Amino acid sequence: MTRVTAAITTFNRARFLDGALESIYGQTFDECEILVVDDGSTDETPEVLARHGKRVRVVRQENLGRSGARNTAVREARTPFVSFLDSDDRWRPDKLAREVPVLEADERVGMVHGHVDLIDDDGRLLPEQTARHHAQFDSAHRNGVTYAGYAFDCRCFSSALTARVEAINKVGMYEPSLLLDDYDLYLRLALDWRVVFLPLPAVADYRHHPGQMTTYELTMGQIQTAEKHLRLLDERTDVPDARLARRNFLLMLARSWAVLGRQRESRRSLLQALRLDPVLLREPWVVRRLVASALK
Repeated sequence: MTRVTAAITTFNRARFLDGALESIYGQTFDECEILVVDDGSTDETPEVLARHGKRVRVVRQENLGRSGARNTAVREARTPFVSFLDSDDRWRPDKLAREVPVLEADERVGMVHGHVDLIDDDGRLLPEQTARHHAQFDSAHRNGVTYAGYAFDCRCFSSALTARVEAINKVGMYEPSLLLDDYDLYLRLALDWRVVFLPLPAVADYRHHPGQMTTYELTMGQIQTAEKHLRLLDERTDVPDARLARRNFLLMLARSWAVLGRQRESRRSLLQALRLDPVLLREPWVVRRLVASALK
């Protein structure tokens, strides 16, 4: 029985596709279908995919963007679970063997994910960046996954996750209007389902190369998502640790506005967080941010 869809979404990344597909072929868990959503590529992507023949099911569509391609993959999945692989990344051989059983063991789990190692454009390991990411991911998941925790520190890469298709459908798929559609989805999954994070070793290689999301896009995406979820907190009365979640989204806004040099907005969000939790003044970074925003 085929239990999981290995889903690649791609746009004009023909030079990385063979490597991504080979990492799926090399999985020790072989009960999967392979789906590639070509989001309107204009490079050699169709020719590359043609070489793989019937091993890969290809869905081609006009360019709908990242979230549109991912939503197509979810709709096209013929299995209970979907495991994403960005076309410029690679899976480790035991990725599916480690993640699928977690979902099968507990129907309350909506998503499972793990660590990544960082590689450069040519596929070489980046040791210092990798070590830093491992430490950040371990810190973010020290107390498990909660909605309130992910409000401020959500560490998850698309290529490192496997999710229950039913869970994605029930929380509402990826939202195309958001720059960080994945961050928003992880939050909604953490709110209504269990999310499990696996310890090292890594389950995927994440590639750093030109053409990825800019700092501005990443930061604006964080702001969009935090503002959306602050509205959600106004609407829903069933959110666990809602006050903590609100505080953390406000801290996310304060940090993000500061990255963009918008000190007035940063200070406003920080003061709102402090009104919810004055104990934050014990955090050195909060005091530094408060002083910096007042001086500029």
